[in-house]
This record gives sequence, C-alpha cells and structure tokens, in this order.
Amino acid sequence: MRNNEVSKLLNLWYDRNKRVLPFRLSRDPYKIWLSEVMLHQTQIIIMIPYYNRWIKKYPNIKSLIEEPYDKVLKYWEGLGYYNRCLNFYRALKIIEKKHDGEVPKSYDEFRKLPGVGDYTAAAVLSIAYNKNYILIDGNVKRVLSRYLGIKTLSKHNLLRIKNKLEQLIFYSNPGKFNQSIMELGAILCRKYAPKCISCPLKYNCKAFLTDKVLEYPTVPLRRKKPVVNFIGLIIVFKNQILIRKRKNALLRDLWEFPTIQGNNKNIIENFLKNIFDLEPRIEKNLIKDSGIIKHNFSHLIFNIKLYEFRLDKLPKTREGMKWVTELELKDMPCTKILYKALELIKI
Repeated sequence: MRNNEVSKLLNLWYDRNKRVLPFRLSRDPYKIWLSEVMLHQTQIIIMIPYYNRWIKKYPNIKSLIEEPYDKVLKYWEGLGYYNRCLNFYRALKIIEKKHDGEVPKSYDEFRKLPGVGDYTAAAVLSIAYNKNYILIDGNVKRVLSRYLGIKTLSKHNLLRIKNKLEQLIFYSNPGKFNQSIMELGAILCRKYAPKCISCPLKYNCKAFLTDKVLEYPTVPLRRKKPVVNFIGLIIVFKNQILIRKRKNALLRDLWEFPTIQGNNKNIIENFLKNIFDLEPRIEKNLIKDSGIIKHNFSHLIFNIKLYEFRLDKLPKTREGMKWVTELELKDMPCTKILYKALELIKI
C-alpha cells in the first residue's frame, strides 16, 4: 500500500473512532504540553482527573506562575515522578520571562527548556502548531513493528520505523497523523488483546497476514525490582506530627515522616538524636512498633518499618522539619507513604 493511502486510512479511522479526551478539545500549547508531561509513565485513565483539576485551577500560564510552587505541587500530589512538575513550573517561569508568556514555536528554543526532551518537543509542536515532527512512543513502535514485520526493536529497526513515519507524515496533517497512529496502538493494536479485525491496516500488516501478531515486537524480560529497607519514625507531640521536606530526586519537595535507610531497630536512638538540636529524653519502651509499609515505584520497592515515638516536651528541630496537625497536612503536598502511615497510627 502506498504511503499516502496508509496516511489517509489512519486519518479516516481516527476521525471516526478517536476517544473524546479533555486535552484534545484545545490547540492551546500550554494544555497540550501539560497533558504530555502528565502522561509520561502514567496511564491515561489515571491522568485525566489530575489534568481536569489542574486546568480548572490553572487554566493558563499566568495563573500558574503566580502561584507558589508548594501550592502547585499539591495539585500534582499522587501523580508521581515529581520532577516533571518542578521542571514544568520552571519552564513556564522562563517562558514568561524570555518568551512573553508564549510557548516557543522553534524546536531548538523549546528543547532548551527544563524537562523538555525530543519527544515532548515534537508532540507539542506537531499537535499545537502542526510542525512536521514525528512521534515514536510504545504504541507507535508496536503498530509499525507489526505492520512492517519487525520483531526486535534494535537501533537499526528503530531507524526503519523512524524512516517509515517520516514518509507517512508527509501526506498528512502532522498533529493529526501522530495522534491517529498512537490512538490506533492504544485502542486496536494493543499489546496483549489486539483487535485486528477492526484495524484499517490489517490487509497490509505482515504480522496479521502471518497470524503472528502477538509475537511482534519481542519484549525483553522484566528485571525484578530491588527492595530498599527503611526505618520510619512517626514522632508525635500532643496532636502534632513531625514531618520533613524531601530533598532527594525521588519524591522531591514532598513532605514525609523522617526515614533512614536500614532495618535495624538499634539505629533508632541515634536517628532521633540527629533529628533534634536538643537531645530528647529517649526511653526504649516508648518506641512503639507500628507495622510495615510497602510502596511500589516503577523501578524499586520501599519497605518501611514504622516506629511511633511520643514526646512529652517539644524540642527544637533541625531546619527543614515542621510540626503539623493532620488538618494542616491536607493543604500540604505529601507523599502517599505518609498517608499510609497515618492510617496505621492514631495521632
């Protein structure tokens, strides 16, 4: 089948079958960019409520950059990969300062912004501005792997897929073409339960014609996630709990209870001494075993042994820590792990 015919079939199929998604209702580059950032490593069904809530609160760039970052982060809470939020916020600050509040139309200028990689730049510029850039995500790789009969996604074969996309996009509106082939992969050309009978490309799809669709592409075996052990302390004074703001890249700028890597209870006493400027009175019988929290990330697992410790005096804490009530926590961006701990402990 000729490239122009393939593009035409994809566009027709997309017009008739595309899902109604909130970020497709606008050509606003800010909203399209936000959707791309939120969708990175996140399923669309999970992302949509976050997107809607965000747009309701921050409908444009100006409304967002006028807000303190802590308040912005609260609207990202639970979505994960928090550096995405920080980079998006920083990038919009730069846009307001250097680009008069307009998302750049130049690939090179857009690509310079924090958190903007090749894929994000191509997605926003093609969909918002109809710039001629192809997109290659997991759905696109799967569609063309099956269509072209490419089993392994080696560098050479990914180049073949790239070349084919560049030929196909030439005959179509770039933004519409990119969305059509991604949508085909999401709705029909699925990983485990493809709906080949409804596919507009089936009669020229090598995997379908050889009845080997599920063999394309080959998927490498997943590595077992490493488990990292922590001691976590829920330190309580009256109706307040001690929290600290994370500085690590993972869960950066979210509030959590104090943790230290390890699983030996003997480290707790020194851990407590390091938390406070003035050493609190520590009696081992006051340190209460409060259960275990397991938290899954995409690449590892946190295994946190919780201990509860109640103070009879309020000592001075180190910088970056804060005493708060449960009510105050509701307005602060916190880790899911903290909320899990509060389900186990009564303050």
